This record gives sequence, structure tokens and C-alpha cells, in this order.
Amino acid sequence: MSTFVVVGGAGRTGRRITDRLAKGGHRVIVASRRPEGDETAELDLAGSVDAAVFTGADGIVVAIEPPRDPAEAETVMHHGIARIAAIAAREDIPVVLVSQIYLTRPAEHPEMAERIEARARGEQALRASGAQYTIVRPSWLHDLPADGVRVEQGDTGEGRISRDAVADAVVAALFDPSASGKTFELYDDAESTEPDWSTLFAALSPDPEA
Repeated sequence: MSTFVVVGGAGRTGRRITDRLAKGGHRVIVASRRPEGDETAELDLAGSVDAAVFTGADGIVVAIEPPRDPAEAETVMHHGIARIAAIAAREDIPVVLVSQIYLTRPAEHPEMAERIEARARGEQALRASGAQYTIVRPSWLHDLPADGVRVEQGDTGEGRISRDAVADAVVAALFDPSASGKTFELYDDAESTEPDWSTLFAALSPDPEA
């Protein structure tokens, strides 16, 4: 049995990730600002990040939504992620970060450009940290069942993706070394077959060195 810390594990996407890991027989610690119940830990990325939350973890998942306020988004999505990345690098804990598309083209959505840019700085902080990582960039999220998946790189696409498919990709990446050091986007694709994540991950190009 492995132990995983899911930051944002009570959210709409994080909860799906937590459920899959728990059903796989793993111990899951949900880290959030307002922890409730057993196997939870308090963690506020707007403040200091307690390394003790991650003690004994075999992997970390970060699946949080950016605050609407640009300054808060910078604090959480950039500096908060950087703090987790530094702990993960020091303790040799792999990280899977759930990000989003448009990171390289924030001008396409000026109403949320500052939040997108904060996410981009968080991504880069993770890459530069020396931690083992995978970055998953969902397209627009929806709550319908997964209906095929298309995996891309380069952040040029448009579309939607089921939260269930995102959760499946995250959990697969936690256990597949071929996903390490890679960033990719996810889109619905009704014409695709059931995803073979190992094959998909192996075909991806590694990120340039930070």
C-alpha cells in the first residue's frame, strides 16, 4: 500500500482522484484549507507550507483551482506550488500537477489572463525544482462520464475533457515512470479507443530542461 497526499482532494476533480487511489487500496491524505474527518491535513497554499504534511508520502497530487483575485492567484498557484515542489525535490517525492490549457497563450482569455500566468509560473517552478513531476493540462472541464481521450502537447488545442478522464490520467501518471518530466494536454475524443496510458505517456516528448 502506498501513501498519497492529494492537495485539493476534496474538490470536484481532486475527489475523483482520491476515490480512485482509495479504491486501489492506497492510503490517501486529503490536504485542504478546511480539513474534515480522518485522513485529512490542513494546508493553505496562501501561507507557509508545512513539510510534515508530506512526511512518508509516495506521491503528491496537486489539483486546485486558482483564486479569482490575481494577487491571491499568484500567491497560491505560483509561490504555493513552488513550496510544494521544493519539499518534493528535497524528499524525493514525485508530483503530478493538474494545470490547464492556455498557459502559453493567456491573451486568448484576457478576463483570466493573470490567473493563467500565475499557473504558468507555478508550472515552471515545479520544472525548475529538481522534483520528479508530471504536468496534466486539462481543457475545459465537465462532469459527464469520460468518452474517449486525446492527448496533445504544445498547448495549441481547444475542447473539453471529462473530470473522470483527468482523474484516470493523473492516477496512471503516478504509477508510470514514462510520464515523468512531461507536460501534456487532455481533450475529449469520442472516436478514440479506451486509453492505454502507458503507450500514450511513452510517446510524449520530455519537457526541455528547466
